[in-house]
Amino acid sequence: MSKINLTDEQMQTVIDALNNETEVPPELLKKLSPSFFAKLAEDAKFDYEKLDSFKIPTIEYAGKRSEAQILNHAAISGGTAPLEVERCFSSGEKSGVDQANFSDDWQNLIIQGDNLQFLKTAYLNQDPLIKDQVKGEVKLIYIDPPFGTKSDFSGKNGESSYSDKVDRAEFLEGLRERLIFMRELLSDDGSIYVHLDQKMSHYVKILMDEIFGKDNFRNEIVWCYTSGGASKTSFASKHDQIFCYGKTGNTLFNTQYYRRYVLIQEGEEVGFDPNISYYKDEEGRSYRVNLALDWWTDIGIISPNSKTERLNYPNQKPEELLERIIESSSNLGDIVMDAFAGSGTTPAVAEKLGRRWIAADFGKHAIYTMQKRMLEISGSKAFGEDEDGEYGKAAEPFCVASVGAYDFSKVMNLREDKVVYTQFVCGLFNISDVDEELSSKYNLPNIYAEKDGDPVEVYPVWDDEYLSDIKVDEEYLESIITQSPRLSGTYYIISPESCSRVTSMVAMKNQSGGEVAFKILSFPYKVLEEFSRKQKIGEQPANEDNINNLISSVGFYFNENIEASFDLSDDGLKLVDFSTDALNADGEKFADRDGLAMILIDKDYDGDIFTSEEAVYAKDIDEDGSMDLEDLTDTVGVIAVDKHGNESEVIVLER
Repeated sequence: MSKINLTDEQMQTVIDALNNETEVPPELLKKLSPSFFAKLAEDAKFDYEKLDSFKIPTIEYAGKRSEAQILNHAAISGGTAPLEVERCFSSGEKSGVDQANFSDDWQNLIIQGDNLQFLKTAYLNQDPLIKDQVKGEVKLIYIDPPFGTKSDFSGKNGESSYSDKVDRAEFLEGLRERLIFMRELLSDDGSIYVHLDQKMSHYVKILMDEIFGKDNFRNEIVWCYTSGGASKTSFASKHDQIFCYGKTGNTLFNTQYYRRYVLIQEGEEVGFDPNISYYKDEEGRSYRVNLALDWWTDIGIISPNSKTERLNYPNQKPEELLERIIESSSNLGDIVMDAFAGSGTTPAVAEKLGRRWIAADFGKHAIYTMQKRMLEISGSKAFGEDEDGEYGKAAEPFCVASVGAYDFSKVMNLREDKVVYTQFVCGLFNISDVDEELSSKYNLPNIYAEKDGDPVEVYPVWDDEYLSDIKVDEEYLESIITQSPRLSGTYYIISPESCSRVTSMVAMKNQSGGEVAFKILSFPYKVLEEFSRKQKIGEQPANEDNINNLISSVGFYFNENIEASFDLSDDGLKLVDFSTDALNADGEKFADRDGLAMILIDKDYDGDIFTSEEAVYAKDIDEDGSMDLEDLTDTVGVIAVDKHGNESEVIVLER
């Protein structure tokens, strides 16, 4: 993707347009999103007057934003969240976070948090954990997003209610925003596969034509299956759609074949013939090798009785399905990504096929399911010639990292700890080198860092006088120039939104006639504290029905303290007490078990690596705390997860 180069004046024009929700001037649009306009005019210089001639089909709804707004808002607002490594594994064992060296050696990643936050972080390409390793480097993205949110988007008689329309618009825009960032992460010869059912596929197809370009549409794959019940009132739904798009016209594709077993007439020879290719397998069954088409009938769902693959995770897709997709659109060593990873089928198959991988999901159940699946991948089924045997290899090194999560104890009393506060707010804008000695260099107070060689002031919220009487206004900026007459270039101020009275960029003259460009890096500091009490992130599912909901967080969430106790007896497991410091939407502490989402259980805990073997949702716990569980050993590990995603330490129970 081309680098975006804007002057300070042009940047201010864009910021004002975004803040005022007005259109960006045409002369700036091409600079903001050159790849978008390249799609509109591949063979000629883009001309705005010819826009109508392209006749791109679009879908319109309330809240739909331009691509430029979406992409540049991330850069202008600094609206991303840093990645924090939680734990790492190598050869099936914990390797320690300090042993992960992402700058030199690739580490496969499980990302816990809002995938939109991760996609923005990867797009800006500043986080040291993934810098220059993900953006423009992903060969294949497969996603199986939730098919709906809150409702099925229709009333009892098929009509769409107002709330259904709102849900549909929010779902589409949430997915569209993610798809735009995913496109930017793909390599030029990369592909994206979006797996949908009939509820929303027709809407999403139009969105993808807009985002990737209708000329980059490769296939509508129809995956047919025969499982499930039938219907006497309609034709039973027995297929999903998978849309495949390339980022450009130069898309990698490896031809795929499949076996079709056939009945050979008596006396007919079986073997290779120039016109017909018939073979026999080890069991003597005759089959023919065919080119794979866009109508997939040879891949069934996971058998309910499968002991090697079924994880009892909702909507789990068969490995054979991902095997075909990954082999067709990537090669050995390529990066494969799944932003709605769920049970982890995509990373598991990518691992077996020798690809690198990134898998993201919001739910703690999903994260621990994927972690366990990767740690135990050696005993899972193999592909290829040994497809009936075990894979037999440990997973390549991988880490679990969180995005947008902060330790609440470090920000609860921000005003009382200047050092922690300064490091925290600088980190929000990817400014890592904090140095209190810089104030003397510039002869100005509160200079704690430099950004691209220019001073960064942290507005002193720890000073009561500042919070009550002093605001960042033009008089404040003029006083800075008065104190430092030779100041020139760019001067950054990290300030809470509530303390700023000027726009994001203000240019002033110093006493020598030179220009000082003040850039205000504002953030909702007041909201951060309120947010810790009235969190608006999507809640962790408290029942299986909500496990695949599309999650959009407000950007940050905080790790709260959880306390829980259990009894382990011959009769099973019982929740005795539970409490969380997280507060509900009314700003009140959750009462008793109201804040509980789920209990994760390691039935045979080894004291080192927690492997979640079963999840019990809050709704499935009896009123007296009892849980219906089997095969518990004498040492059980338990993790309690609240509705905000906070989790307890591993609680070890013995009998």
